[in-house]
Amino acid sequence: MIKQFSVFLENSPGRLANLMGILEKNGIKVLAMGIAEAGNYGIVRMIVDNDEKAFDMMRKENMSVNQAEVLIIELERLANAVKTLSVVGVNIDYAYTMDCGRAVIKVNNEEKAIKALSEAGLKVYPTKC
Repeated sequence: MIKQFSVFLENSPGRLANLMGILEKNGIKVLAMGIAEAGNYGIVRMIVDNDEKAFDMMRKENMSVNQAEVLIIELERLANAVKTLSVVGVNIDYAYTMDCGRAVIKVNNEEKAIKALSEAGLKVYPTKC
C-alpha cells in the first residue's frame, strides 16, 4: 500500500503556493496530486517521494494533514479495475492520475480490492512511479 497525504487548506490565493514552496524548500518531490474544492477550503491529496519527511515537515508548519492508504494501478487498465471492484462490492471513494501512466484509487476495503484485482490479473503497484 502507498501512503497519500490529504492537506486541508483555506481556499485563498497563496495557500497552495505556500504548501508547494515548503515541499520544494525541503527537497520533497510531489509524484501525484489532486485538488478538490469544498467552499472555503480545499483538500490537496498527494503522493510524495519522502513520506516521513513530508509528514513531519507539514506538522511542523501546523498544517492540517491526514494520511491514507491508496492503491496504484495502470491507467490504461482503469476501466477493467473499476469494473472488477464494482463486481465484488468495493467502492472507490476517489481517484486521480499520476504522470507515469498510473492511477491512484482510494477504496473502502483495501484487502478485498487487492485480492479481486490480483485475481483479475490487474497489477497493484507496491511502489510509486
